[in-house]
Amino acid sequence: MASANSLLLSSPAKLNLYLDVLGRRPDGYHELLTLFERISLCDTIRLTQIHTDEIVLSCDSRLIPCDATNLAWQAADLMRRSFGIKRGVKIEVQKRIPVGGGMGGGSSNAATVLLGMNRLFGMCLGRPVLIDLANRLGSDTAFFVSGRRFAVGRGRGGELAGASIPSDVRLWHVLFVPPRNIITKDVYALFDRGSQRAKTGRNPQETLTLTKNSENVNMLLSYLRRRDFCSLNRKIYNRLSEIVAESYGFVSELRADLSKLGFKWLHMSGSGPTLFVICKDQKYAQRVYDKARARLSDKYRIFIAVTL
Repeated sequence: MASANSLLLSSPAKLNLYLDVLGRRPDGYHELLTLFERISLCDTIRLTQIHTDEIVLSCDSRLIPCDATNLAWQAADLMRRSFGIKRGVKIEVQKRIPVGGGMGGGSSNAATVLLGMNRLFGMCLGRPVLIDLANRLGSDTAFFVSGRRFAVGRGRGGELAGASIPSDVRLWHVLFVPPRNIITKDVYALFDRGSQRAKTGRNPQETLTLTKNSENVNMLLSYLRRRDFCSLNRKIYNRLSEIVAESYGFVSELRADLSKLGFKWLHMSGSGPTLFVICKDQKYAQRVYDKARARLSDKYRIFIAVTL
């Protein structure tokens, strides 16, 4: 929806169907290899031009800062400074993506502001320019700007390659979110400490890690193209899931609760704590959702989502 000076936009979440951490980069960030999936769980953002020379941000969640530390605010500021925009912008965020859940809500909000301001101020910037801006803001932001349903991310996650998945391939998920969030940088600090301790016992095969991981991602893409969701389910991988389960008791408790309900394949998105399952179709996803809601809705937030 749009008016002359206002836009109402959806800001989608993502899942990681593959995530490996390959080491520290010279810039202090981590070298990643990941397979992104954009999903239908979305925040809503309204952008409105205002006559004052400022950025005004509001959100319906008390967990979200409404100042210069917010990625959406930073995205608006970057656009204004980079292209000399004189008018201000009001950003109103309605949150549905769980905060700190590992589904990229903050990065998605930033990407939506970049895309929205491009339209709102009639700037006609191309996708490559917007992706370059996105990579200045956060590791996942470029994926949301790209407009792709699936993409392979390298580097910090912003070096993207298309996945060439047929447009009618969709994955149905049920998502399980504990009532506590996880700070991404804390998880990577735990990962770094664990990696440092493990250095003395380094496996001589580690030099083959990057090649092996690329093969694993290509295998997942092949399963997606063939709609072999059973094989896909077995090969989804997240390098951070074990350390998160070990370090955060509420995540291991969620895993235990879901295992008791008979879920064999449980996957974590990003740095957690959201866990998700893949369902063969919408009808089965609804059955899983209803079963989980009946047993676990007092402990966890539960969502159905599909590839968007």
